[in-house]
Amino acid sequence: MMESVANAGATEPEEVAAAAEECETGVDEAEVQARLDAQYKEKKERLDKLEAETAELRILLAQKDHEIAELREELGLTTMAQIKRTVENSTVFQRTKELGDRVKSSETFQRTSSSLTAAGQATGAAMNTAATKTGEAFTKVGTSVSESQAWQDLSTRLKTASQSVKEKFTAQRTYSESSQNDEAEESHSYANTSS
Repeated sequence: MMESVANAGATEPEEVAAAAEECETGVDEAEVQARLDAQYKEKKERLDKLEAETAELRILLAQKDHEIAELREELGLTTMAQIKRTVENSTVFQRTKELGDRVKSSETFQRTSSSLTAAGQATGAAMNTAATKTGEAFTKVGTSVSESQAWQDLSTRLKTASQSVKEKFTAQRTYSESSQNDEAEESHSYANTSS
């Protein structure tokens, strides 16, 4: 009898107590078990229904969130735009902007800015002149080096060495090819004599 009460599952403590009391008063055990099973089944169906509704609501909420995101993007209300508006409307940003405007309009800033502009232009011109002079110097050095006797001697030696290596390679290749032809002829003649 107590087993059927224990097997009742997810029932309320009052229901278990009521079922135990009924068992003691002589109510049929099968009837109590049937009632507990019916209550369990009813609650299980209710739970399944609530879980299904919750899943449907989550899907609907996700669709609505997606729709909201699309509309915000179309209206230019992206997260970055919202952050930008918030920052631009902040007191700190406004004060910083005002300070920057005052600094830019000050006489000291104007003088410094014009001095730096002039210095930048002068530096640029100096760099162009230096680059031109350096290029001319390298051209003169390159011309004088290629016309020097030492350069011409080196060039002649390199050409001679190159020609020598080429001749040796060609001669070795010719010798290798002729020895292969000789071996082929010998094997061919040997094959004819042994047949």
